[in-house]
Amino acid sequence: MRMGTYIFSGLILIAMVAGGVYLINPGEYSVTLMGVTVHLPIAAWVALAMGLLYLLTILHMVYHGTRGYLKRRKLLQDTEEMKDALYWSLLCEPKVHHYSTPQMREGAPLLNVSRLKVDGSVQGLSDKLMRALEWVKKIEAGEYVDLKEKKVERFLSRENPLLIRNQLNRLGKERSFAEEVLQSRESYDESVVKEALERLVAREDFYKIKKYVKFLEKRHLFTLLDRVDAKEEIGFSPEMLVAFMEPLELECKDYMRIARTTLKRFTPDENLALFGKWAKKSDVAGSAYLYLLFEYEMLDSAKQYLEEHDEREFLPFRAFFILKRGKYHFKIDDLLDSEIACQ
Repeated sequence: MRMGTYIFSGLILIAMVAGGVYLINPGEYSVTLMGVTVHLPIAAWVALAMGLLYLLTILHMVYHGTRGYLKRRKLLQDTEEMKDALYWSLLCEPKVHHYSTPQMREGAPLLNVSRLKVDGSVQGLSDKLMRALEWVKKIEAGEYVDLKEKKVERFLSRENPLLIRNQLNRLGKERSFAEEVLQSRESYDESVVKEALERLVAREDFYKIKKYVKFLEKRHLFTLLDRVDAKEEIGFSPEMLVAFMEPLELECKDYMRIARTTLKRFTPDENLALFGKWAKKSDVAGSAYLYLLFEYEMLDSAKQYLEEHDEREFLPFRAFFILKRGKYHFKIDDLLDSEIACQ
């Protein structure tokens, strides 16, 4: 019964009982308390007793009703707290949530340290949870979801696996995003930065990549050389090559790899100027310089360079020089690969 109905019905009952008693016995009854005598009709005394009982029942109902309300409110608050915990766990960003009821404290705190993975479909969830599920499914399917527009991204840590996957998806779809990542490296996980660099090297020309040359590794340079070998016009020039090689620590095999590309793209004068300069600075470039000299059939220059070095150095090239001097018409690539040339 509702409180309002009970109050109204109780008053009606008290009035009816008091009225009935008065009709039966309209007499009075006196009570003396602490020297004070009170004279009231018998019906009034009955109504007073019923009224006191009536008031006590109302107070009892209010007390237990309030207790029940507070318990239900705590349960509702815990339910909303758990929904929020589920939301962030779905987004792989578990956050600390606190619960009031013992029943919820027995299990729900697991969500504070859990990332949920959903297999299959589910219905009847709140709109907030359904949106999160939709984002997760799209990202896992390789789509890019603009979490910044959804006002979620700023709450996700840089190491969040879902955020990283989403950013990798974006790198595959938005060509300009790679530069955005490299310009703000500290805002992205290292795996995203590495992938952005890979994408940039695979797509852009030397001019655009030059801004990030200090982040490049040898393999990136070789990827660019492979593109040059595939006849992509990406701004390859002696000046660009020097700029890209300067930050790197190159070995003999690396110089040989570079020489095989420059042989096809640069003039003999450009090649010999570059590799002659490098050979003077470091012996590791000497094999590549000799390789070019033999390719250009500059045997006198090759002989002079070999004589300037210890006879135990560049042994494969010394053997090849003997063959060339004996009028054997071998090509250097037929006999020397990078492994042999750099022994």
